[in-house]
Amino acid sequence: MAEALPALSVEDIIKALDGVTNSNVDVPGSTKPLLECVTSGVLRGAAVILGSDEGDKRPDEDYVEQVKKLIANDIIVLAIGYPLGALVRGGLVAYEARNFAGDGLKRVCELAQIPPVLPLGSLDNIGNVVTIASALSADSGLPVPALPVVGLDLCGVSAQDVELGNTFASLGVDTFIAVIPEIEVSGLKDGEQAKQFASADLNEVTDKLIEDIEAKRTAGGF
Repeated sequence: MAEALPALSVEDIIKALDGVTNSNVDVPGSTKPLLECVTSGVLRGAAVILGSDEGDKRPDEDYVEQVKKLIANDIIVLAIGYPLGALVRGGLVAYEARNFAGDGLKRVCELAQIPPVLPLGSLDNIGNVVTIASALSADSGLPVPALPVVGLDLCGVSAQDVELGNTFASLGVDTFIAVIPEIEVSGLKDGEQAKQFASADLNEVTDKLIEDIEAKRTAGGF
């Protein structure tokens, strides 16, 4: 039997982020402390890394290397599904992993006493991603597509992964997918306000993700 994945609830994450609250500006118990970190540039944005346990999978090192690149660029990562196990084994879902993060994210980790990769558990908890995105949208007054929040799937890609990517894009979240060269991927669909980018080059995928977050920051006036 597979070991249960660690998971934080939406409430857990919001409570932890109260640790970076500016009492003169922010409202505790909301996503506004996180938004303040993003608008000030302390954090550049957020990436949700997800994937199913179907089909061919990459070595743990691939997940760890690419997520290290994201957190080094001050992008906080929320992990759900298959990739979370790889990141747990790689030590990134631990407070000590803050030392791999950029200065801004490292400071947030220290104030909130959180790791740079937040665990959302199994794909059964995928609704929490929607809850967080909706809360960020409501608290910021911006639609989800305008937020510097993206999806990342390094998993393969199986039919379930394609479905997950399409769901994210339909919600307005740009999604970046790393495909295994030998696997033919079909069925990926852009959303009305979000796109999907697929490549067999892992570094290209994460580089494009970082570029997308920065473009969203510029467009949104962050």
